[in-house]
Amino acid sequence: MYAVPTKTITLNPALPPGIERRGHPRLPLDLLCQLGIPGPKPWKASGRTLNISRSGVLVKLDSLLAAHAAPVLGAALRVDIELPTKRYLRCHGRVVRVQASADEGPTLAVAVKRMEFRQSLRKPAMAVRNGNWRQVKEMLM
Repeated sequence: MYAVPTKTITLNPALPPGIERRGHPRLPLDLLCQLGIPGPKPWKASGRTLNISRSGVLVKLDSLLAAHAAPVLGAALRVDIELPTKRYLRCHGRVVRVQASADEGPTLAVAVKRMEFRQSLRKPAMAVRNGNWRQVKEMLM
């Protein structure tokens, strides 16, 4: 049903290591989050963010049990990140990388299509679609 790749693929091995290939800067934030796949076969897991950018989020899942049911590449995923301001950042996106670990939960890279700030997990506070990243950064800090 769900597969976990055992190795990470380098997209452009011609570039020397250490060269930044990302389109947006990443903020190294360690925040609690909840992940979920809605639908006929729902999946839920908890974890912590490793970093966040305008276009993606990297999440380390808490449990090895989540590795057995981790979403496949390309799966739609929702990530609810608890911010220090007692708000939530809800990210809707797709899984672009799954990196398994023998002794820890897997790491998921999620390409974000849409973000919205929420007062609670039920009520939106502000939606951001290809919006002003400065405004997003101010909300996070």
